[in-house]
Amino acid sequence: MTEYLCHDFKTPRTDTSRRLPSSFRAIPVIFYVALLGSAYVMAMDYFHYKAALKQKMDAEERRKLSESQRDAFNSEKAELESEATKAEKVAAWMEGARNVQPIAVKIARAVQSDTRITQVAIERSEQVPANLALTIHLNGSKVSTELAAIEAAIGQLLYRSYSPQQSKNGDVVEYHSTLVRQAE
Repeated sequence: MTEYLCHDFKTPRTDTSRRLPSSFRAIPVIFYVALLGSAYVMAMDYFHYKAALKQKMDAEERRKLSESQRDAFNSEKAELESEATKAEKVAAWMEGARNVQPIAVKIARAVQSDTRITQVAIERSEQVPANLALTIHLNGSKVSTELAAIEAAIGQLLYRSYSPQQSKNGDVVEYHSTLVRQAE
């Protein structure tokens, strides 16, 4: 036997390529730097995404708050407009509420002593408060001349009769008219 226990079967090889250049040692460093850069960009994107979601939720809350305030202002405006409309109606009612006592006095003074006034009613309409509904019940012999005198006396107060109607029941003459205020 031989003295060598192990033989080295390795032969020198000439077909192998050369070693890589030393600049290629930077490739793993560039890989790890790119990996860390990618992780940083992903983390920053995640944080920006969360911040954008928070901003969106804040904007939604502000929008809802502004819409609720707008609705509250619109309802308050509607209430104020309805109050203004009611006030205008009251003002129109008060404008039409001229003193009716001078009308009653003129009617009483226009009638002669032999004619009796059994009933006088002066009513205002809600739709047109400036107009007055006049109803007179007269009892006497010269009712037609008395009615003309009453219309003339009312005309002195700047009222004119609109659609006057007369009806006779026995000795009583009913006179219905709408008094319209003339422009001054």
